[in-house]
Amino acid sequence: MARHGPKTNQLQSVRTTFKIIESLKRNTAESVSGLADRLELPKSTVHSHLTTLNQLGYLINEDGTYRLSYRLVHLGRTIEQSHELRRIVSPTVETLAAETGEQAYFAVEENGLATNVVVAEGERSIRRQFLPGGQARMTNTATGKAILAHLPPERTDEIVQRWGMPQAAPRTITDQAELAAELETIRTDGIAYAREESVKGLLEIAMPILDDDGRPYGALEIAGPTKRLDDDYRRELVEEIETAVNEIEVDLSIR
Repeated sequence: MARHGPKTNQLQSVRTTFKIIESLKRNTAESVSGLADRLELPKSTVHSHLTTLNQLGYLINEDGTYRLSYRLVHLGRTIEQSHELRRIVSPTVETLAAETGEQAYFAVEENGLATNVVVAEGERSIRRQFLPGGQARMTNTATGKAILAHLPPERTDEIVQRWGMPQAAPRTITDQAELAAELETIRTDGIAYAREESVKGLLEIAMPILDDDGRPYGALEIAGPTKRLDDDYRRELVEEIETAVNEIEVDLSIR
């Protein structure tokens, strides 16, 4: 019979806590029974975790239905404010969105995923559920490919092996050799595109932000409908992104 020591039980308890938080993030509010069914956990276990999170101020109990509290928002803002990279990049990303009217992103690689650090809306921004902290596969997003192109080959292989290359949209790259060829082109041209690779009808344009040794801090992207981002307009956007990237790289070099 397998024995589970205190350390194993503690780790399992932490996993359960975050499963509950993630479920409430997706489903807004839940009862004990609803969470227990969704997570396939005993009601007693779920109730115990909910009670503790409620006592700590991270959940609100409204007549037996639990939701996330604004204390988590405060926690998230504290993390954002302490993130020096975000502080430096944010003004330029917001200016880029305002001047182009399009949605602009700054993303980094985190745990093998393209993770949005800054998201700024322009007046013509499309409705897209990518918020700060949102994550996507690196192989089918422009920011992800811009970063991958400047990572060591072994790290790129690790990421592809971990997350795979499933078909997400009409033109998603699912072949590793094709991806390798595109990453080589990105290294040469300095710009990455994702044409209907993550979302149908969406064109993404991104450039990497590099340190003095050519290592990526992250990547800056503009995204919009393929029909609006035609060849002439796309060339204008590339120039806007390039200017913004240069500004950020200078700011980072003198911080």
